[in-house]
Amino acid sequence: MTMPIEWTLDKLRAKSSNEIQTLYSRARTLDDDAARKLVGMIIDNDLLVDSNGGLPYDHPDMLEIEAICGEPAAIDEAVAASEAGLPALAGMEYRIVRILGDRYGPNHTTNHAGRCIRDGMLDRGWMTTAQKPMPTGSIAKSATVYMKKER
Repeated sequence: MTMPIEWTLDKLRAKSSNEIQTLYSRARTLDDDAARKLVGMIIDNDLLVDSNGGLPYDHPDMLEIEAICGEPAAIDEAVAASEAGLPALAGMEYRIVRILGDRYGPNHTTNHAGRCIRDGMLDRGWMTTAQKPMPTGSIAKSATVYMKKER
């Protein structure tokens, strides 16, 4: 019988980003205290970052962004921004900032937000056009502008 590994911060920091992601993904599927402790150590110490500096899609911040962008009211605001000629993200980015604070911006979170709001826009009959700078004060530098599809 093998004993489960007692994870320490030093042991985790010695792992590659891919190894950490694998540990995290496996631990998330287990329902025991050791797995929950491991998930907490990884998240609390910002170890769940891929080799390019991004967060994996199953990171709690990325899942939160996805949930926010899927809210009907957020999509309504993205549509309103698009109707005004702005990037869709400009209409609802404040929602992400309000919940994630300074965790939004680094680690490709703005790119993920753009991808997530795209799903809602496409579902509502809009199509992508081009990237445009975001309004002053936005966290994302640029985002996609949408145009209503002709019927």
